[in-house]
Amino acid sequence: MALKSTIAKRVVFGLGMIFVLAWLLVGEGWVSWRFFAERYEGLLFAVMVTVASFGGAAELARLVRNRGVHLSLWVIFPGLALVILHRFWVPEGVQGPCLAGAIMCVLLAGGVQQAIKNGVKDTILNLGGICFSLIYLGLGCFFIVEIRLLGRGSVGIAGQIGAVVMFLACVKSADIGAYFTGRFLGRHKWVPSISPAKTWEGLFGGVVLAVIMASIFADIFAIMTCSRAILFGVVIGVAGQLGDLLESMLKRDAAVKDSAKLVPAFGGFLDLIDSPLMAAPIGYLLFVI
Repeated sequence: MALKSTIAKRVVFGLGMIFVLAWLLVGEGWVSWRFFAERYEGLLFAVMVTVASFGGAAELARLVRNRGVHLSLWVIFPGLALVILHRFWVPEGVQGPCLAGAIMCVLLAGGVQQAIKNGVKDTILNLGGICFSLIYLGLGCFFIVEIRLLGRGSVGIAGQIGAVVMFLACVKSADIGAYFTGRFLGRHKWVPSISPAKTWEGLFGGVVLAVIMASIFADIFAIMTCSRAILFGVVIGVAGQLGDLLESMLKRDAAVKDSAKLVPAFGGFLDLIDSPLMAAPIGYLLFVI
């Protein structure tokens, strides 16, 4: 009975989140296409991703606190905004150096805050936590935004959001396929020491569904050939599940089941964005090379 209840909650809330996300993406694509100058197309999407990263950072701060690491959200929040949104405030041609400079400035601010509040106590742990936050959440979300910006300058909603819709559909379908395949067909444990519920059958099922979704959306948006779409689905399907595994490692180390209780049967922001965070840099490369 508990299993049926969990599955029912996942189906209901999962469909609800898909519906809301679809309307947000379509609405953002339409507004950007009709009302924004090309340089600022995708800004609303970037702001939404930044807000999600703030939620993830707050949850991450709670997780690492269980291990004696103290993250200052007064430092992390501005740092994430600088990293994720820097394409909109930095001139073309100097964005790489400015991104690196922003990260170093955030680290410097973290060092000052550490010195004032804690002195030398746990300096390596706390500054390491800041670096991890900027790489994990900051750069992960930055590449999600970069995938959205591949549609910058395109005419119509489909051109604006096609790449990011295809990416998100693939990575989240891999999660869905892995969950249901693992639930009903899983027999062989994948990484029992980290996540006992994950199975090889689930991994395979997630990749198959990601390939199907990649093929469908590549044809709808005319983004890439069928053979490249199959490769895209395989790589993103695996990368997304590895991202989910990484977050499972964080939660297990912090001795918690979910990063938060934001969405029933799903968890918090980190539980929702863990797969896209790790898959986004690879997805961006697969789109542009």
